[in-house]
Amino acid sequence: MYKIIDVNDTSWDSYLCKMPINVQDIYFSRTYYKMHQLNRDGIGKLFCYQDDKGSVGLYPFLLNEISNYNLDADFYDIETAYGYGGPIVNNNDEKFLQEFEESFLYYCKSNNIVAEFVRFHPLIHNENIFRNNLQVIQNRHTVYLDLTKGIEKIWKEDIKSKNRNMIRKAEKNELNIEISYDYELFKLIYKKTMEKVDADDYYYFDDKYYENIKENDNCVLLSVKREDKVIASAMFMGYGDYFHYHLAGSLREELKYSPNNLLLWEAIKYAVKKGYKKMHFGGGLTDSLDDNLFKFKSSFSKEYTDFYIGKRIHNKQVYEHLINEWEKKNKKKASLLLQYKT
Repeated sequence: MYKIIDVNDTSWDSYLCKMPINVQDIYFSRTYYKMHQLNRDGIGKLFCYQDDKGSVGLYPFLLNEISNYNLDADFYDIETAYGYGGPIVNNNDEKFLQEFEESFLYYCKSNNIVAEFVRFHPLIHNENIFRNNLQVIQNRHTVYLDLTKGIEKIWKEDIKSKNRNMIRKAEKNELNIEISYDYELFKLIYKKTMEKVDADDYYYFDDKYYENIKENDNCVLLSVKREDKVIASAMFMGYGDYFHYHLAGSLREELKYSPNNLLLWEAIKYAVKKGYKKMHFGGGLTDSLDDNLFKFKSSFSKEYTDFYIGKRIHNKQVYEHLINEWEKKNKKKASLLLQYKT
């Protein structure tokens, strides 16, 4: 039996608490999906399946109506929110997993879901829970750090020697780290950074996104100051066992002082002190191991994990119509699953 829960229903939180602690994370939470609903990314929903023995399967997603294609009925697509997600369960029994997926597929068919895009969680490894007609693709490597080994071991064994020198340089330049609540300033610095790397429009988050995140107890904003001027800042999210490097920005003209090296080192110390078990840095801007952002993150840890994405078409006839119409309009081949939305 399944139910659909929206972001204003606190029972979402209750169901998440039924999951083992190692699969609970902010990316599955009601507050995270509310942030993205406010950012106009879609309507946040939680698919919840529960059998008569108390086994639970959860799958949060963003629901969007497909428009501008003159379809003969209301059709939708779904995708997980920016970051990581996918299905999670408190029972890995094969029969239960099959029932969970069949129930979800029935929901999709009954509610005119055309296509589904999933960003799986690289620390939880939930890419094998759903298997029916789901194309799972290794997207890139991401970097994570085992925080349980403690600060001294992390400094000696994980932080690369060049990075240690950069951190010492930042300290010598008398850079200071503080917990900040100035999200307006962070938005300005973050926007400059996105412009510098020519980021997609999506990464310029709506003001309501920030309004919601600053009220979220699971989020912390750390800023680097040089002579009372904020020169770098990053937003981190913690939940359960996990601490995530979420959004970051820095002033280009101040990078010579190595603020980002010190910022992440202080974030590691903060996470250890708070009792988190793993810190996830994410991946690079591309899937290349020579990607500069990936190499920077790798200077804080030797541990990598795979990030997978999933693609599934639920209504092939409507999907092919959408893609064909998009290709005719744009006079080129579609390369993305949800290309018709662009």
